[in-house]
Amino acid sequence: MRNGWVLFWSGLAIVASGCAVAPKSTEHERLELAQALLLKERTWSLSGRLALKRKNIAESVRVKWQHNGSLSNEQLSVYGPLGQQWAVITLVGDGVVVDYGAGRQKTVSSLTEGLDLGLGFDVPVVAFRYWVLGLPAPGSQFVYERDGFIQHDWRVVFSKITRVGQYGLPKKIQISHGDIKLKLLVDQWRLF
Repeated sequence: MRNGWVLFWSGLAIVASGCAVAPKSTEHERLELAQALLLKERTWSLSGRLALKRKNIAESVRVKWQHNGSLSNEQLSVYGPLGQQWAVITLVGDGVVVDYGAGRQKTVSSLTEGLDLGLGFDVPVVAFRYWVLGLPAPGSQFVYERDGFIQHDWRVVFSKITRVGQYGLPKKIQISHGDIKLKLLVDQWRLF
């Protein structure tokens, strides 16, 4: 009879756990608080490598991102494999101006509108400014997952977090949308 009760309570625990809704993890909450503060009040920079892949086409670029304490003053520089500057992306509020050099510019003004970084597909740079800090872009729906979130049909996964001062910041980010895959490996975060 004792074995019957053990089986009953074990079965009840398994059924009950299957009905539970997973709350937002404390890791997500810590990241959100820290990154929201960084985005609004701190000057920071990152340098790293961005791998872009679609089907059998791949490219790797170096990036330098400078954030100067507000959403109206950011710059992302993209360099090719031989160190040649491909583009300077200036983020102003919720808009983006891309200077490809030689007088070629493009303006982007929505979270979902993207930029073609040379592989024939667009990357949502306005949303990316939040994703790089571990935050979903504000004002848009998203769904948390164990290791990141999904927003605008893009899956954002933080596979490695590093400690920078008092903050836990993404070191390795994988972003995918259908057959498009991006990997950002941050070589250095600097807080000023």
